[in-house]
Amino acid sequence: MANRKTNDAKLRKAGAFVRDRLSDKRYDHTIRVVETAERLASLHGLDEDRTRLAALLHDAAREVEAGEYLRLAADWDLPVGEPERESPKLLHGPVAAELARRELGVDDDSVLEAIRAHTMGAPGMGPVALAVYVADKIEPGRDYPSVARLRDLAEEDLREAAAEALRRAIAHNEERGRETHPASRKTLRWLEDSGG
Repeated sequence: MANRKTNDAKLRKAGAFVRDRLSDKRYDHTIRVVETAERLASLHGLDEDRTRLAALLHDAAREVEAGEYLRLAADWDLPVGEPERESPKLLHGPVAAELARRELGVDDDSVLEAIRAHTMGAPGMGPVALAVYVADKIEPGRDYPSVARLRDLAEEDLREAAAEALRRAIAHNEERGRETHPASRKTLRWLEDSGG
């Protein structure tokens, strides 16, 4: 990102934007994701400002009403498949990215991609998107059996950490007889086929 003063102003504006839109619990999660994503960016040589901005905005639309997701998606021509019609909150990433673009003037494709893809992943997603995706799964508030392994993997290889997170999410869904979003399966195939 360009210069420090502009970056700081963008981050402050984004911080106020999410603080106003989120409950305390969701905001606390967001801050933990930001801190985790920044650490991953530093470890892996990624742009820390882009990563921070994307992590800060990743759940900006997480507490929108279900019907509002579908209305906004229709108004903004966002893709909506059967999984999103059945569970509209799956649209919170794409809606948050569009809110960031429209209301905050975020125009950095890597930031918008990271916000859009943080829930299910996306084939071809870039390093910032991988960092935010993984940070969302391993932030310190997450507590599930495989999280320690994912945290270790994230320090070594973001692509492998993302692939393992997807494998575990798919297995978890299968154990419960739930469908996995096609984007998650495609992302896992992409990561495995390209050495992730």
